[in-house]
Amino acid sequence: MWVFVGFDVPTLTKLDVKRANRFRNDLLDMGFSRFQLSFYTYYVPSKQRAETLAKQVEHKVPPNGKVSIFFITDRQFGMTRTFYAGQQVENECPEQGLLFE
Repeated sequence: MWVFVGFDVPTLTKLDVKRANRFRNDLLDMGFSRFQLSFYTYYVPSKQRAETLAKQVEHKVPPNGKVSIFFITDRQFGMTRTFYAGQQVENECPEQGLLFE
């Protein structure tokens, strides 16, 4: 199962930028891989671990940010179509993360 985190965090002030960078770094520290600029992903072997990971993300959400957590099965991820510069490209499978409970 894949856990995707997408977010919009305002970057209008220095404090906003600091919060946005902290949230990005928190995701990377948890083991997420950057899929796109504000879209991160993490592979976990079970729905239970996905829920645990989502709870960890919830505790890191910036007070001024909009964050969505998506749960995607392997099959659904395999149907994803990605385009770069107008050309369809293969999806790079993000590294599997390890979740320590």
